[in-house]
Amino acid sequence: MPGIPDGSTVVSTINAVSDDFEVPTIYKGNLTYTHIFNEKYSLGFNALISHTTNNYVYQEGNLVQDPYFTTANEGRAVFVPAATIRTNGVTDWTNSRVSTEVGRTLILQSDAFLDQAALIIEGSARFGKDGYLNASYTFNVAKDNSSYNCCVANTSTFLPVDGDPRALNYGFSDNHFSNKVVVNGSTPSWKGLQLGVSATGEGGTVYHFTVNTNTSVNGDFVSSNDVAYIFDPNDPNTPQAIIDGYNTILNNPDVPQHYKDYLEDSYGKFAERNAGRNPFQMIYNARLTYDLQFGKTKNGLELSADLFNVANLLNKEWGRTFNYGRENRILRATAFNPTTQQYTYSVNTGVATEPINGTPWRLQLGIRYTFNQ
Repeated sequence: MPGIPDGSTVVSTINAVSDDFEVPTIYKGNLTYTHIFNEKYSLGFNALISHTTNNYVYQEGNLVQDPYFTTANEGRAVFVPAATIRTNGVTDWTNSRVSTEVGRTLILQSDAFLDQAALIIEGSARFGKDGYLNASYTFNVAKDNSSYNCCVANTSTFLPVDGDPRALNYGFSDNHFSNKVVVNGSTPSWKGLQLGVSATGEGGTVYHFTVNTNTSVNGDFVSSNDVAYIFDPNDPNTPQAIIDGYNTILNNPDVPQHYKDYLEDSYGKFAERNAGRNPFQMIYNARLTYDLQFGKTKNGLELSADLFNVANLLNKEWGRTFNYGRENRILRATAFNPTTQQYTYSVNTGVATEPINGTPWRLQLGIRYTFNQ
């Protein structure tokens, strides 16, 4: 690398490819069985498994090899000298570089891997002239040590870690879900009318606890990749303000039990990546069509009405989703003591309140004219 060009004081991010980079390899297997009954009914399963090796990931090359210190109260590796951290806990990532002659150096490597397994049980039924019902249930597990799969190199370094960003963090994948239900069907047509319904449900999508992005507590460039250390309220060294923050969350009726369970399961350690579980939720849709044929020409007119999120039309409190975003910034670094080499944190109690999201009901009307030769 040429270093800093003449007339400049900084170098922008350098993207490079590792000498031993390999193309990812994916091993897949599946076993499928379907049994058909009386030509109208079917029941079957599909078991899938896959393992990906040499998956691509960018690693920071211009980061000092060893941390300058490890926090006494957390055990978090920090890659800037303690004396350079401000009293308000703000770090300067440029102090973590091996060479001041270059900026960030993101190297494409093959350090990531992925494991995934799923079992799908599905069935179908046919009735009347053209009525049908299809249903499936999926149980799924997906784990990896990096969920990076697109876009710019910097995105790869957003992986939440408890210290060294180069030590990839194995856990549930960002794309993991635990179970999914899909149901769709339609009544037999009657005098041109046909009513169809569909329902889709998913549960077990993931989220994890991180430190607020006011600073990078491990001293690297990224301020959003620091896993939160959940101090044990039973430890006499845990500050009372932390304990009070936990109790505010645990006593809040607007915080769901799965959030409280994740918090309590994390006491005394770094919160496990993507170990939070969002609840199972269903969305219902309906479609009504009317087919009108024009005599011997066989041309036709189809009128349709699609109603999305039917439950929300019946009751505005229904048809909502309550998923936490992937990053839940439960802690905020508020100060740093260079003598004890540890951060002071506060609890962001507001982020624990169950979010309300999703889309309201919608009605879509359509008309289509068909020509039959």
